[in-house]
Amino acid sequence: MNKNKIGKLLKEYRKKANLTQPQLAGASGVATSIVNDVENGIRNAGSKTLNRIARGLNLSDEERFKFIMIGLSLSKRDFLIPDFSGYPPEILNYLPFVFQKSGIGPSKVKKVILPSKENKQFQIVLKSGKSLAMEIRLSPISA
Repeated sequence: MNKNKIGKLLKEYRKKANLTQPQLAGASGVATSIVNDVENGIRNAGSKTLNRIARGLNLSDEERFKFIMIGLSLSKRDFLIPDFSGYPPEILNYLPFVFQKSGIGPSKVKKVILPSKENKQFQIVLKSGKSLAMEIRLSPISA
């Protein structure tokens, strides 16, 4: 992946929003030097910084998600589980993104039940008493 992909995307979004780097930094609550360095490929930013910048740009949730994922794919420093560092960050972040888009925030989750040999489903029990269950199945792609 192009090392400066996030920088080019940031510049495109910033220009589209008609903001200077200092204006974006002010709207994002980050230093101008960070906006400049990310935009010019000098440094990779973490997910929290990228999120602040995306919010400063007033990106839609989908654009913000993609923006942060591109940054994470370059950084890799925000992975919490080292064994999964080879996976694209979208895989590790997609489920929480879907939950949030569905109105299920962290404060609504009571318990998470991971798949086991006996039960292949991933289950999320909400504080409301409702639960969600999902199972991943591989199927051939039909043309």
